[in-house]
Amino acid sequence: RNQVREAKAEDVVISVDATGRLYWLDAPVSDTEDLVSRLKKVSVLSPQPQIHIRGDFKSRYEPVGRILYACQRAGIVKIGFITEPPPRG
Repeated sequence: RNQVREAKAEDVVISVDATGRLYWLDAPVSDTEDLVSRLKKVSVLSPQPQIHIRGDFKSRYEPVGRILYACQRAGIVKIGFITEPPPRG
């Protein structure tokens, strides 16, 4: 179910651009192991921050799947997706 949610300052946004590059907030992530390392650091916080995945509509699903798997490996519990409706017309 789609719900409009307000992001909190402690939430982490991981983005995927059209070429499949990953970004932690606005900083580039070098590889999947770098992502897992960063996620492990936030997974021990209490309360654990939510991870929000924002994918470019032109990106493939594979990078998003790598993010989901990295979250699983790091012990992240709450994951959400940020989507934008397509332009009208």
